[in-house]
Parts: sequence; C-alpha cells; structure tokens
Amino acid sequence: MSETKKIKVGYLAPELSSRNGWARYSRSLAEAVSAEADVRVLTERGAQNETILTDVRRSLPVATFGLKAQVGVFLHVFWNLGDRDIIHCLVEPYAPAAALAAHVRGIPITMTMHGTYAVPPKNSAIKRLIMRYMYSRMPIVTSGSAYTEKKVREVTKLGECQIIPNGVNLEKFNILPGVKKENLILTVGMLKARKGVDTVLSALAELKNTLPDLKYSIVASDSGDAFSQKVHAMIKDLDLTSQVTFHENISDTDLVSLYNRSRGFVLAARSTDDGAFEGFPMVFYEANACGTPVITTRGFGSEYAIHDGENGFLVEPDSPKQVAEAISKLFADSVQYEIMREKSLQEAKNHTWDKIAKILMRFYHDVIHFGHKH
Repeated sequence: MSETKKIKVGYLAPELSSRNGWARYSRSLAEAVSAEADVRVLTERGAQNETILTDVRRSLPVATFGLKAQVGVFLHVFWNLGDRDIIHCLVEPYAPAAALAAHVRGIPITMTMHGTYAVPPKNSAIKRLIMRYMYSRMPIVTSGSAYTEKKVREVTKLGECQIIPNGVNLEKFNILPGVKKENLILTVGMLKARKGVDTVLSALAELKNTLPDLKYSIVASDSGDAFSQKVHAMIKDLDLTSQVTFHENISDTDLVSLYNRSRGFVLAARSTDDGAFEGFPMVFYEANACGTPVITTRGFGSEYAIHDGENGFLVEPDSPKQVAEAISKLFADSVQYEIMREKSLQEAKNHTWDKIAKILMRFYHDVIHFGHKH
C-alpha cells in the first residue's frame, strides 16, 4: 500500500449524533479519523445523523444480535464496504455478521469492546456461538477498558486487545466564560442500575446536614423500568425532591452549561447481578474539559482516566459514605479545588479526539497487517 494513499476505513454504527453514548462515540471517532483516512459509515436506516461526514449510508437494521438483523448486516457490509481496507464495528451487536462478510470479502476487521455487550452470554447458545465466531475472525480488537477485556477473556478466546481510550472534543466541551460553579453535582448517562444513581442519592441523604443546599442534576432518559421506579421512590423517601432535577433530551449547549456549573461529576458505577458493567465513559473527559473533577468507582475504565486526588476521586462501589466524603472534599478547600480543576483540564487536553485518531491509525495498520496474515 502506498504511503501517500489514505487507508479506506468502513465503520458500522447505529447513529452519528449526540443523542446517546454509542452515537456520540461513533460520531466523534469517525469524524476525527476522517482527517487521516477515507471514511465511510453505515448507520441504521432511521438514524438521525448529525455529522460533517459526507459518505454516510443509512442501510443497517437496528443494532441487535438477532439472526434477522445479522442477515441484514451481512448483506449491507458485503455490498457497501467491499472496497475498504479495514472494517471497524463501533458497537458490538453488528460485529458477528460483519465479521462473516469481511471474511468472505477478504477484508481485515476489528471492533470496539465497550462493556456489557462485548461479553458472550451464558444463557443463549446461539448468541454465544456467533460471538465466539466474531472474536475468532478478529485477531486484534480495541477497548477503552482493561476490565472489559478481562470480562471477555473469562468466557471466550480473545486475540490481542489494544487499550485505546475515548477522547473529547475541546471545541464543544470547554470552559464557558463567566459561568461560576454552583452547589451542584451532576450525573450523565442512562438511568440504569450499573450507573449507580441510587448510591449518589443515598450519599446526598448523608450530606443533608453538612451541605443542605447541595443540588443534584441527572441527565438521563427515563425508561420507567423497575430501577427508574426505585430511583423516584428513593428521592421521595429520602426527602430529596427539592434537591434533584432530571434533564431529558437536552442539547449539547445545555449539557456543557451543566458541566460548567457543576462542582463535581459523579458516576458511582457498579457491576450488577445480571452481568452489566461500565466500559469507558466519555463523560469523564467531557466533565474534565469543562473544569469539573470526577468522582467515580474503581474497577472498570476509571483508573486510567481518573487519578485519585488529582482530577477527581476514586471510591469503592456501592459506598454512599465514600461518595459523600468525596463530594465533601470538593467543597472543603477552595485552593485544592482549583488545583484539581487545572489537572482536570490538562487530562482532557491530553485526550482530544484528534490525538486518539492518530493512535487509531497506528492500530489500523496493525489490524491490516495481522488481518491479512490471519
């Protein structure tokens, strides 16, 4: 391959937008790589794509591991990405059929392992079988989290995994002039048990006497499921109604404002009984880029992004007491807090998407090299 010739990369993603984590990750990564490579993206047929990319094809079924969806994925990858040098599945459910299509076409393929969806299940033989095939066709994959890699290796054979963190767009997430910090903490993410909002609510209850004016904003879509009902019941039972505010479907402008106004960002993540766990949340660097330290739990992608006592605090899962103590520290020493803000900004600057794109290009060269050998 000529050194002057751009690598042709084909991506599979549900959507390119800011509506959820998958869509935001896919849009940010593909747009950043487009400065280095010839990029084509396949998205869901009904995707509400918001992107600067010009070669985007709405053709894929909804991202599931179902056999009907896999047939659709196979056909569209075979016909639309046959001229690519490499195929990269940006979400796990598209990967089994894409791996088969890539094999038929003779194209190296890789995927990003985000978290729960990357782990072959124990209770579904067909899904487990197609996922094991998927991994057998991918000699190299990537993940933002060594914990995700560990969970996958516990249940199936996996080749090389290169840890590549998520990035942040500093043109979008940054310090807003004139916006001051408030007595406010923030959580952004789906209202799911693995996000640990209930742990934060219990921490707020512990802080009622020492930080009575503390507010808590939760940016999340409310599905109305059992966990959501539990959260709303806790807010009422703990008398936190006046302190907690929910935000759904907010704009990036409003999200950046919340990041800037918040004293701290909290993600009290946990592994749940049904096997769900966090991968590498982009919200860490988004918060840091807005000068907001992060409080999060140990044990997933957190130790890479958050350095305890520097750009945030690390606590143990399911520990409202430790979350409360960490929140208190954000209010205890204004000089130390400003130092943490500066270190937060620096951590975000070290992980911009353009820097991550250059790492990805080296990764793609490895995949292409080993893929052809494989």
